[in-house]
Amino acid sequence: MSDTRSSDPLREGSDAPSAAREKSVCVVGCGNVGMAAAFALIQGDLVRELVLLGTSDEKTEGEAMDLRHAAAVPMRAPVRIVGGSYADAAACRVAVVTAGAASDDPDVSRLDLLEKNVGIVREVVGKLMAAGFDGVLIVATNPVDVLAQVAQRKSGLPLGRVIGTGTLLDTARLRELLGAELGVAPASVDAFVLGEHGESEIAAWSAARVGGLALADYPGADALPPRDELLGRVRGAGPELVERKGNTAYAIGLCIVRLCEAVLRDERAVLAVSARLDGEYGLHDLYLGTPCVVGRNGVERVIALDLDPAERHDLHRSADVLRESLETLD
Repeated sequence: MSDTRSSDPLREGSDAPSAAREKSVCVVGCGNVGMAAAFALIQGDLVRELVLLGTSDEKTEGEAMDLRHAAAVPMRAPVRIVGGSYADAAACRVAVVTAGAASDDPDVSRLDLLEKNVGIVREVVGKLMAAGFDGVLIVATNPVDVLAQVAQRKSGLPLGRVIGTGTLLDTARLRELLGAELGVAPASVDAFVLGEHGESEIAAWSAARVGGLALADYPGADALPPRDELLGRVRGAGPELVERKGNTAYAIGLCIVRLCEAVLRDERAVLAVSARLDGEYGLHDLYLGTPCVVGRNGVERVIALDLDPAERHDLHRSADVLRESLETLD
């Protein structure tokens, strides 16, 4: 990691107001991803209040009831769970947007969902801001990089306080694959996926480490499958899951929880999220996945890895894909 840039004042923004409930999270969207995240959020002691917002009041209240029953199981910490309003959401420290159309067709790309979901995200963010939201906004709706940028523009929040889940899930998938191939725990693998959360994403092989050693120097690395094959398996994991079970939910749900943890606990954890670049990798005014320091105010620092020329070239191609999608929006 050769280039780390502290955030400028615009990126850092100010602390969310003290009136915001410090352990409160709102999940907007009660589909598979939203409910996987909501269920994971009530485990442990991370949140004390969970607000659900959905398109159907009856279903939303049903989901809230089910979660309240789960939270009442012995050994669970007490959590207030409500099917709420945008006024309730506005008082939360973190708001997570999962609302939008999802594809049950593995041949439909995340970018193909843009036309359907851009209006939904703009409407949700507009209502949150009209109600006075001033916390950290996490966007998980696909195509997540483009929609995180749309959400930031619509909200007017400081840049760092609008985060996309980005390549956090792809990075976990890469680490799981490498760990399985090398016979080590995924947590022992330090490797990142960058760029679009989608077909143009890249793996930063030149920066990958296992147990502190460069990936190429780790015993057994010479027997790994070709890198293109490994990256192809990462890129194809989402469509494969959709083909097998109709959706992806649990892993992205836990990615959302991991981001909430970093914010609510002010961890300053390095996570591969979608954040706006301001010169990193030679790219400007564009959200895409890269390692970032995430804490109380969202993205507090963007980290640019020291990529080799081929990786840098491929990352710029990924950026072009995202920029072309942004240019199609009104």
